[in-house]
Amino acid sequence: MQFLNDPRGGASRWRLLSGNNRPLAMGRMGTRSPRDELAAVRRLVRDAEPTLRRDRDGSWRWELVADDGPEVRCPGAFARRIDARRSFRRFSEAVEQATVTAGPPLSREPGPLTARMGEPRR
Repeated sequence: MQFLNDPRGGASRWRLLSGNNRPLAMGRMGTRSPRDELAAVRRLVRDAEPTLRRDRDGSWRWELVADDGPEVRCPGAFARRIDARRSFRRFSEAVEQATVTAGPPLSREPGPLTARMGEPRR
């Protein structure tokens, strides 16, 4: 699980990546330490069922929210409800294996592999 700090002082976030570096889930950090946040996410996954919801465009997403606990969301949208549920199952299996790592700082500036619209890549 990567913990991402916003260099501008905004909310810190976390994300869990799969073995092929695709995001499985993301969330906003509370006031807990990264290790405590991971433990809280694990407890939430074990104790709660995801909310499956349909967007205006008809795509499906899942989320887990606790009153005073972590907020967990899927990073993408799915054409079918069953695919959203499968995505949650993959996340719930992966979070049990997760370890805490530091991620790159959050930034809105283009990096070496991105460019703004109309600018050539470097």
